Formats: sequence, structure tokens, C-alpha cells
Amino acid sequence: MKRIWVITDGRAGNESQALGLAEAVAELLPAEITVKRIQMPLVLRPTWLRWLWRLGRPRWPGWPFAGLADRGRALAPPWPDLVIGAGGRSAPIAAAMRRIARERGEPLRAVQLMHPRMPASAFDLVLVPVHDDAVGSNVIRTMGALNRVTPRRLRQAAEVWQERLGFLPRPRVAVLIGGPSWSARFGRRAAAQLTRGLKRLAEAGAGMMITPSPRTPPHLVEELRDSLAPHLERGSAWLWSGEGENPYFGMLGLADAVVVTEDSVSMTSEAAATGRPVLVSPIDRVSKRIARFHAVMREAGYTRPFTGELVSGSCEPLHETARVAPRVAALLEEGGGA
Repeated sequence: MKRIWVITDGRAGNESQALGLAEAVAELLPAEITVKRIQMPLVLRPTWLRWLWRLGRPRWPGWPFAGLADRGRALAPPWPDLVIGAGGRSAPIAAAMRRIARERGEPLRAVQLMHPRMPASAFDLVLVPVHDDAVGSNVIRTMGALNRVTPRRLRQAAEVWQERLGFLPRPRVAVLIGGPSWSARFGRRAAAQLTRGLKRLAEAGAGMMITPSPRTPPHLVEELRDSLAPHLERGSAWLWSGEGENPYFGMLGLADAVVVTEDSVSMTSEAAATGRPVLVSPIDRVSKRIARFHAVMREAGYTRPFTGELVSGSCEPLHETARVAPRVAALLEEGGGA
């Protein structure tokens, strides 16, 4: 049985991408998946670690593992057959493990998700969304972010949550709310626009299933609770409190349509994987990279702007994880480069 390590900084979006790919590979060949979360001291920025990695030969134990909060103890050998990293913090670690393993004659392979901000040649494969600018012979472009949404997972989650959310009237709308970040400004104006649109849907008879994220501003949750109070009271809307089992996949499985805020590439990609209409609620500002992502998704027909109204019909599910998994599985099975 092959061994796969998923190395992330613990951020939900990054970890979901890497874990989704690992699970898809494990569907194709027997594999044991282990998640390894790394942390850096606050004084050490990811950009410094990537820059410093180029200066010296990586070694174990030593650099760049010494730059981690635990000095790399969680990554102690024996190492796996495949390392999947996601995000800038994991990139120099995955690259270093690959180089050290090659020097030892060990068959470890490294796959990096998202732009590593370092040479793609440091990895066996680099998987980046089309709105990123990474180039290289071993670079595979994907439409949006990889994720864990599969038809089977949606069916299973829908069965589990049917008893708790099946009372909501149809059409049922899953509402995925993000929040501000370094690449997205999500202020009160955007919050008010989203609240008005959801209230309009609820008054038109749609059932609301709403989940905030860790980044969602508390004031937005309260505004939604106040605005939708009559619908929450009579059972035509449901707002997750953040406690208990996470309803995310159950909501996606039960939804007839999905509304997602513009700040999140991951949630938009996950929504598109359902095959339901995906409506994107605009926020105050997003980075050029996120703006390019949404432009690509709109042009491909996977999303539409949210205006307070639903659209009918369904879309072809965006299953990019399943598309690229065979390439990774072949790399792992053959034990060769990209």
C-alpha cells in the first residue's frame, strides 16, 4: 500500500484541495493518507522561507525544516511515497523532501497545488488553476481549485442531513459565506447587498441553508439573523450556529442552487462541482487573481452573478480533481518523474 502525506498550513481551503486530491488518488490505487499540518514562527514569513531555501542545500534534520515551529519533528522519516502540498508554506518543505529523497535513492514524489512561487522543476507535478501564471513542462492547469466534492460524498451527506434540513421548502438554496482576507475586502456594503438578496429569495418562497465560515464577520451573521428572523422562526430558513457537526457537504447535497460570496475561490469551485446553478454574490473588492478566476468561471458557464433571483436548470459538474488524479496516480505507481 502506498503512503501519502498531505502537508498544509491548516488553512481550510488549502487542506481541502490537497486532501481531495489524495482521496481521489486513493480511489485509483491502495493508499494510506496522513495529514501533516506545519506552522512557522510569526517572525518567519513564507516568502523568506522560499527565498532562503534556494540559498542552501536542504538537509534532514536542518534547513528548511528548522524554520518550522516544531523544527520539523512532525515530518520525521520514514517519509511516504507521495507528498502533496498546498499553498506557499508547504512548497519549500515538499521540494526539500523530494530533493533529499532523490539524493538517498528513495522513491518519494512531490506534487504541489497552487503556485509555489518557486521553480516548478523542484516538484514532480505542479497543479495550478488557470487564473494563475505558473509555467513549466510539469505544470497542469485546472479550472478553479481542487476539492473533496464527489457525487458519492454529496449523496451520502444528503442522506445524513435530510432529516435535519429536508423540512426546508424547495427550491433549497445553500448559502456559503466567506469573509475578508488579504485578497478580499468584505465590508458592510457587500454584507448589506447579500442580506437583501437572500431576504428577497426567502420572501419568494425559497428555503435557505446558510453557513458562515471562520472568516465571516460577526456583524454579518447578526444582520442575516435579524433580516431572516421571520423565515428562521417558521422554518423556511436555517442558519448554522457553528456548533456541532459541520453541515457543509449536506447542504451542497440537498441544494437546488448555491449562493457563494465572491471572496472564496475554494467554495466557488466546490459549489461548481455539484452541478447546481452557482450564483456569486459580489463583495467590495477582490485581488486581480480572484477577479480572473471569476471571469474564467463565468465565461465557462459555471457561475452567474447573484442578483436576488434564482436561475433554473443544471450545469455540468466541475470535477477537476477526478480529472487530474489519474496523472498523479500514474506518477506514484510508476515511480518516475512527470
